[in-house]
Amino acid sequence: MTNILKDLVETNTIADKENQKIRGYIKGLLKDKGFEFTELGQRNEKVLIAKRGNPTIAFCCHTDTVDKSALWTKNPMQLTEDDTYYYGLGVSDMKGGTAALLEVVLKLDENIPCMICFTYDEETNFKGVSQLVESKQALPDTLLFPEPTDLVPVIANKGCLEFKVQFEGKSAHSSTPELGANALYQAMDFIQEVRTFAKTIQEEKLTLYEVPYTTFNLSKIKGGEEINKVPDACEITFDFRTIKKEHNDKIVKFINQLAKKYSAKVEILNNLNAAVTTNANLIEKLEEMTNQKSTGLNYVTEASFFPEKDIIILGPGPVTAHQKDEKIRKESFKKCQELYMTILQSM
Repeated sequence: MTNILKDLVETNTIADKENQKIRGYIKGLLKDKGFEFTELGQRNEKVLIAKRGNPTIAFCCHTDTVDKSALWTKNPMQLTEDDTYYYGLGVSDMKGGTAALLEVVLKLDENIPCMICFTYDEETNFKGVSQLVESKQALPDTLLFPEPTDLVPVIANKGCLEFKVQFEGKSAHSSTPELGANALYQAMDFIQEVRTFAKTIQEEKLTLYEVPYTTFNLSKIKGGEEINKVPDACEITFDFRTIKKEHNDKIVKFINQLAKKYSAKVEILNNLNAAVTTNANLIEKLEEMTNQKSTGLNYVTEASFFPEKDIIILGPGPVTAHQKDEKIRKESFKKCQELYMTILQSM
């Protein structure tokens, strides 16, 4: 059993509970390997940056995990194994990739430049990576995120636009609805216009993604009180998962204009752009190293915070993030180390 993976899994980083402990552990592993350490943040909310030399690629690892569910049949806070798999909370997302990287760095020639950023709060609000971006740390042009991909090279992930829209009407008795202004009707008309708009934007496709277009999802409608009362307030939330930055800009403009039409109040909860690598030489190298065709993810990763960079998302598999009895294949974990070693030595 790999000691580093065991130690990472057995460190409780649900909601960053033991963020300080895991940072101390990582610094202890790397302290004699020529790294300089920088920490950003306070108490249990700190980004750790380990840097040696002037690398042309940096690895970005998040240390937190989701909470364990009651459906686990194994102890989620302990690394266990059978002939094929390692099991444990976060072993897929993304302590497996992080452990594979640390195993490699400990074996790597100390003359080879290296940079690793360890973030927090990736599973909820992206506070760690936001702090990293705001700090304006000098980062190389290429960033690798060891998220679970089953060793398939991912060179894009979609963007995410999340909205909350509030409508204000006028209450009245349901027997005289003409004396009121039904906020639910306003919301329904608004939603229909958004759906029509979403269909037009879906016509543009990017086959890199499994779902090759920008998607729309209405997630919540909240309004009304009594069956015999015209509702005077309604709130909706919805999101778009976008294939490129231009779609984010177009959607924001449309929603703001539509909100004016309905005298609605708009709040943008998240506005993350798609991250897409267009560096043909890098993509060719990755596909050659992995013997796999590159692809894109339908969801958001921390890569979305670096749209100006060449991004690589590459980690072990299978992809069992957020599932009960989370696992990765032993063979995949070993192969992941070999790929990271090749990448670090060649780049």
